[in-house]
Amino acid sequence: MLLRSLSTLHYRNLEDGQLRFPPGLTSIVGQNGQGKTNLQEAVYLVLTGLSEVSRLEQLVRHGESEAFVRAELDQGGVRSVLEVGLGRGRRITKVDGVRVRAGELPRGSAVWIRPEDSALVLGSPGTRRAFLDALLSRLSARYAQVLNLYERNLAQRNAALRSGETWAMDVWNLKLAELGSEILNLRRRMQVRLEELARAAHARLGGGEDLRLSLSETTSPERFLGDLEARRAEELARGQTLVGPHRDDLRIELRGHPAGDFASRGEARTIALALRQAEFDLLSERYGEPPLLLIDDFTAELDPSRRAYLLELAQATPQAIVTGTEEAPGAALLLEAQAGRLGVRT
Repeated sequence: MLLRSLSTLHYRNLEDGQLRFPPGLTSIVGQNGQGKTNLQEAVYLVLTGLSEVSRLEQLVRHGESEAFVRAELDQGGVRSVLEVGLGRGRRITKVDGVRVRAGELPRGSAVWIRPEDSALVLGSPGTRRAFLDALLSRLSARYAQVLNLYERNLAQRNAALRSGETWAMDVWNLKLAELGSEILNLRRRMQVRLEELARAAHARLGGGEDLRLSLSETTSPERFLGDLEARRAEELARGQTLVGPHRDDLRIELRGHPAGDFASRGEARTIALALRQAEFDLLSERYGEPPLLLIDDFTAELDPSRRAYLLELAQATPQAIVTGTEEAPGAALLLEAQAGRLGVRT
């Protein structure tokens, strides 16, 4: 899959218009605050349907009520058009003019590597759960479906706990345990390959072979229903469900110790890069072709060897868009960012 063009209207600080991208490496150069990250964010949003912001209206330029992003793709010689319209509390996604759910966008289309990825190691369990859920949802349509049903049932069960209406709790327990057990089993299967790929990437990055990934679970498929029933009084008192995949964590250990507690900032960045490399490899395996690679600020918090690793990965990928305050060597297209406007550097 190749991104041929990107068009934006009223998206953050980006100048309205269209950019065309060739195969190979595109380098976007500019100082901070010039719109480099916003461009990558727009690409990632329209290709995957995923966004890091909590409210969609944050993506709309100040003073405007709506924003639009449009991408033209080449998938095996077949042209396709993806569109995303954003407004206050709503999003409309289309593929070739037909409205679809965000989950129906090309699942293996892009991987985004950012300095903020250190939060995968140093941040909260919720950050790592979101990483697992987003990756598994892109690898498995079944996982995305089950996760959606689980979250809906969880919200309804929590509402019943808060209201004290326990007359249907046995029904909620059965359904939640059924869906949650499937999520746990799918996570366990994926975690094995994720650890294998992440450890290999971590070693290539110079971090050694002492990286370990495991799932920290509050229950198991075998105990799920019993744990829900055993903790009913506590859950009623707290008004929330206390066991299940929504409270689990991806345990990351370096040299036998929790990485979040003992890893340096540089080590955390290296581990995060290894996780993103594993994501890239898993999507490539699943869909038979490498995804578009987005690398934001490739010089941030990285020593020369790790920068070189990222650039080699970008140059070996059919298409990559790399941002930085300096030019990425070997670029097929070099753009200069200035106040939201991107133009070809001559």
